[in-house]
Amino acid sequence: MYKKLKIFSRRLIQCFFVFLFFFLFCKTKYPCSEKLPLNFFFRIDPLLSISNTISILHLNYLFWPSLITIFSLILLGNFFCWWICPFGGIIDFINMILLRNKWRFFFFKTTDYIKKLRIFIFWGFIINSFIIIFLEIPNFFWFFDPYVILIRAFILKTWFIIFIMIIVINIFFPRIWCYTICPLGYLNYLLGVKLRNKIKKKTKWIEKNF
Repeated sequence: MYKKLKIFSRRLIQCFFVFLFFFLFCKTKYPCSEKLPLNFFFRIDPLLSISNTISILHLNYLFWPSLITIFSLILLGNFFCWWICPFGGIIDFINMILLRNKWRFFFFKTTDYIKKLRIFIFWGFIINSFIIIFLEIPNFFWFFDPYVILIRAFILKTWFIIFIMIIVINIFFPRIWCYTICPLGYLNYLLGVKLRNKIKKKTKWIEKNF
C-alpha cells in the first residue's frame, strides 16, 4: 500500500512539474510577464548555478533558489531526478504510456565505461567554467544540461530532433540518459547520495564518541 501511494505521489508531482515547465515555456513570449518566474527551472538548477558562479567569480542573485535545491538534496537524498526534473518526468510518462515495464526488445547491461560518460561530461562542464575566466569562449558542455535541451528543443528544429532521439533511446533503455549522460543527474547524485552518506556517517561517529 505504501509503495503504491509513493508511486502515485511521485507521478502526481512529476506531472505538476512537467505541466509547470510547458506552462512557463508558453508564457515566455513578448511581452513577457514580470510576475511569473519564467526562468524557474534554470534558477533551481545547481549545475548551472555552480558553473555560472565559477565563471563570473560570484553567485548571481538569480541562482539563489539553487541553494535550496542543494540543501534539499543533502537533507532528503537525490529526490530531484525522480520527482522534480521535467526531463525525467517526460521520459517516465512516455515509457508509462507505452507500458515499457511490460516488455523489452533485448537485454542490455550498462557497462562501467558508459556509466563514466556523465562523470566526464560533468567535470568538462566545471573545467570549462574555469577556462571561461581567462578565455572568452562558450561553455560547450552547457548543451548537456537537460533544461537547456528542453528549451532549445521547442525553439529549434535541430534540437527537437536531438530531443526525440534521446526520448527514443530512453524507450529502449529506460532512464539511460539519467544514469549515463546527464551531468545534472551526476551532480545530484554527488550531493544527494555521496555527500549525504558522508555527513550521515560523520554524524553517527560523533554521536557514538561524544
